[in-house]
Amino acid sequence: MKNDKKSEADFIEELGTLAFASRLRRLSERLLRDVSQTYRAEDLNFEARWFPVFYLLWRQSPLAVTAIAQRLHLTHPAVNQVAGAMTKAGLLLSTRDSRDDRRRLLSLSPDGKSLARQLQPIWQDIQEATAELVNANGIDLLEAVAQIEKSLDEANMCERVRAHRKERQLTAVEIVDYQPRYRKDFEKLNLEWIEKYFVVEPSDRRVLGDPEGQIIANGGLVIFARLNRRIVGTVALIKHNTATFELTKMAVTEKARGLQVGKRLALAAIEQAKALKALRILLFTNPKLIAANALYRQLGFAPSKLVPQDAIPYSRPTVVLELQIKKTPHHKQQRTQK
Repeated sequence: MKNDKKSEADFIEELGTLAFASRLRRLSERLLRDVSQTYRAEDLNFEARWFPVFYLLWRQSPLAVTAIAQRLHLTHPAVNQVAGAMTKAGLLLSTRDSRDDRRRLLSLSPDGKSLARQLQPIWQDIQEATAELVNANGIDLLEAVAQIEKSLDEANMCERVRAHRKERQLTAVEIVDYQPRYRKDFEKLNLEWIEKYFVVEPSDRRVLGDPEGQIIANGGLVIFARLNRRIVGTVALIKHNTATFELTKMAVTEKARGLQVGKRLALAAIEQAKALKALRILLFTNPKLIAANALYRQLGFAPSKLVPQDAIPYSRPTVVLELQIKKTPHHKQQRTQK
């Protein structure tokens, strides 16, 4: 049976956007290979991958490796690798900077300058052939590439992937109403994190030992986060008055840290406070809880003076934050009761 490679499925093409970078790299390597073949056909000792560094030095010499990397938006090692290959081919000269002996300056050698003159008409042909290729379908491909690069300057690929991952993790967390069978989870989760950072105080034990009497019976609520059928976090809203609730006793088990559980709980608690027609939410925190405090700031909490220091129920260092709730149409938060 004849092995016709053209009839074989293109796996990278099948992967679509998942293999976008790999496909661009494949296309780049293909073009570089074809252009290098052009140089060899003209019996010229030149590689397509050398072009940006070579052309820049032909237009402007001498330049330090760092300056070349900055101008071309390439890494320092990438420039060094190309420069090493061109030096070996006799196309570059390397000298020490008279103003800074640590810097190495690169420039074209006499052979390099002679080769540049021979390459000029070929570069014109390459430019015209490339323009014909990229405009073949009526698409301004160079402009599209420029827009992608601009978007990556605003947020790189790692940041974009991380944002999507966080959103997926956030939606995977299920919010569950309080039930008596979760009382032990409420206490265990909170004791786990309090004992890690602080000392459990009487005010902690009073609330943790009786959430129904201390929180729910007074108009507050306790909710839980469930992930993969396991309770992994909790938070409570304590009612101070008709306008003010306190977000408290938020705890996430160690194994679920970094999975957006805390954020999901905080967002759910804020939505519940809005449903209860609260105008503000208070929060007592500690300066050492760096990640938690960053989340609170992200959610809109700011320093508050509503609670005087002598009214704070903890002996540990405490910062009081407040979230002002705007009066907006309420969209009911979906919760699960099981």
